[in-house]
Amino acid sequence: MISMIGIGPLITIPLVLGALHGPLSLIGWGAGAVLALCDGLVWAELGSLYPGSGGTYGYLLEVFGRERLGRLLAFLFVWQTIFVAPLNQATGYIGFANYAGYLFPVLQSPIALKTVAVGVGVITLLALYRGITTVARLGVLMAVAALLTLACVIIGAYAHFSPATAVALPRHDSFWSGFGAGFGQALIIAMYDYLGYNQSSCIGGEVRDPARTIPRSILISIALVACLYVAMQCGVLGAIRWQALVPLSDGSLPPLGQHVAAAVVERSFGAGAAVIVTALILVTAFASVYGNLLGYSRVPYAAAADGVFLRPFAHVHPSGRFPDVSLVVMGLIALPACLFPLDQVINALTTGIVLVGSAAQIAALCMVRARNVRAPYRMWLFPLPAIVALAGWLYIFTAAGSAAMLFGVVSLGAGVAVYGLWALRSAHWPFNGRTAVRAP
Repeated sequence: MISMIGIGPLITIPLVLGALHGPLSLIGWGAGAVLALCDGLVWAELGSLYPGSGGTYGYLLEVFGRERLGRLLAFLFVWQTIFVAPLNQATGYIGFANYAGYLFPVLQSPIALKTVAVGVGVITLLALYRGITTVARLGVLMAVAALLTLACVIIGAYAHFSPATAVALPRHDSFWSGFGAGFGQALIIAMYDYLGYNQSSCIGGEVRDPARTIPRSILISIALVACLYVAMQCGVLGAIRWQALVPLSDGSLPPLGQHVAAAVVERSFGAGAAVIVTALILVTAFASVYGNLLGYSRVPYAAAADGVFLRPFAHVHPSGRFPDVSLVVMGLIALPACLFPLDQVINALTTGIVLVGSAAQIAALCMVRARNVRAPYRMWLFPLPAIVALAGWLYIFTAAGSAAMLFGVVSLGAGVAVYGLWALRSAHWPFNGRTAVRAP
């Protein structure tokens, strides 16, 4: 739940409302919960079978072979992480800038917002460029701040709730026309907000009784977070006219859309309470991007140290003993992403995880079942949840738009090319039997 709840739902409500008008937005959150549940069951079964293997990276190696196709797929997963993780970071930086604009109105211009977002990215990178011994306390603070913030927003929304406002559809709009026009984009945004339910699978080696604990953690976290998201979205619908929140024609957000949570609390409890909630949001946002970049930077490092990724990413700072190359690369890639609209960044990061991170993992589960390997936990109604998850992810990929799809395909193709050159030089699969080609 700490991984799922950050600043995401507080900055994406206007995007969901813009895609699915008014009360139709609740369908997007519900559909996202269903897709998250089906995909979570895939994680649950693989996590119970391969606890401690590093999530998708480990599953692909185990199922498809460390010296066979699994090496390529694991490489591609890490390669995509290098591009997708910074995009996820950028959404946090953008969200931080939006809510900082509530406290300091001078920052609400497009140029100022982008400058603040990039600045937060630089500060985050500099803060992490040092030895880190523990982030446990930071995780606790982030969890408390995130849950407290959501609770304040939900309470504030229902303090002056108007049922008529909550169920109002735009004039000349019908259920089916509005649903058909924006369901795909709303599902993309909802899944962005739900992502994180897989975290217990990624640390399965440190979980007691993973066969029971991992599936339960996935199901419970999705159910609880879905209830919070739906309650918050419904409350916002009844507190503020949704037309005042949706993106403008140029893709930018109006002032109310930039800081929905603060606006809701201010209308119910006054400016003082809104300032406190906004401060909590900024704490949550910074803690989230800080912790995420810390964790993301370890993925290429661990793979490189394991001999499955490019060697420079295994470099460790001589005095701080942290993966400096991996940290700097991922931290710098996030900065230019802050210059793009939030919805475009979300679309691109979503397409970046589908082909390898989701589709290949579902294929891995099917391979496990085909080999009659019995995992300690087996998903209900197999293969129906896996089929729903695969169909949902592929639908999201096509609904993200041509630019985001191009990003997903091109970045993956570049990864294949880089792997081919690396494998040829290192005599890895599929060049196992050949003499390694050394650089001059």
